[in-house]
Amino acid sequence: MKNILSIIILSFFTFFLVFFANESFKSSIEYEKAYHDYSKTKTIENNAQAKIELLLTDILGSIIDTTVQKETKPNPLYEIQEIANITMKNFLYFTIILIMSMFSYFLLNKLIFMSYLHIISLLTLFLGITSPIFLMYVTTTIASSEIILQFESSNIISSIDKLFLQNNYFVGGIILLFSIIFPFTKTNISFLALFIKDANYISALDIFMSKFNKFSMADVFVLSIFLVYLSPNDESMVKAELEIGFYFFFTYVILSLLIGLLRVKKEIN
Repeated sequence: MKNILSIIILSFFTFFLVFFANESFKSSIEYEKAYHDYSKTKTIENNAQAKIELLLTDILGSIIDTTVQKETKPNPLYEIQEIANITMKNFLYFTIILIMSMFSYFLLNKLIFMSYLHIISLLTLFLGITSPIFLMYVTTTIASSEIILQFESSNIISSIDKLFLQNNYFVGGIILLFSIIFPFTKTNISFLALFIKDANYISALDIFMSKFNKFSMADVFVLSIFLVYLSPNDESMVKAELEIGFYFFFTYVILSLLIGLLRVKKEIN
């Protein structure tokens, strides 16, 4: 009865976590596209064209001695910020449900709960490497107007691809190893170990996991690399924003550490 109840409750949590994670992912892609479209309107050429159109409208109004009705357009930055708010709101719901589910550890079947924890950690890892992780734009001011000289939004996979295309194999290889290969391998092996009963296999996996645990802070190291990279000087024209991929990857790091702590507790007990 306890096993059935555990499956039902954790399936309930999983459903809503997947739902809000997916909604957050979709809105983050929409935010990325909206900002990309906005950056195209803030080039030097488009800014000059807009000023010419405004000047011609004023001249035309003065010639015919009447007020030309100007079209009122919605502020694109306001709409973009609304999309960002929706993204973070969905992630907030995701976080609240995830925290609530953690308390079920003390009431439900431990094996089923650990399985649930591994599934959610793999979900956050996948979203962490596929969702936009940072947005960067280079701005300057010309004639009191903001001009976006360069815009870029990337996820971990596209960042690795870009590094390889630039022949920066060392940095690209490190990020690939410690943000994708190592986390997926470590989590899947830990997941597999939950269902193995054979003592010989368990011993072999424990030895293997002990080797992996030497690099247990590697994903935190990768996270810190992104933080350093995304901390430009306040006076710099380069502006960077953390996007939802960072928060999903950070959540994976926390869940990975929690899984390690619960495994150690199980071994001690």
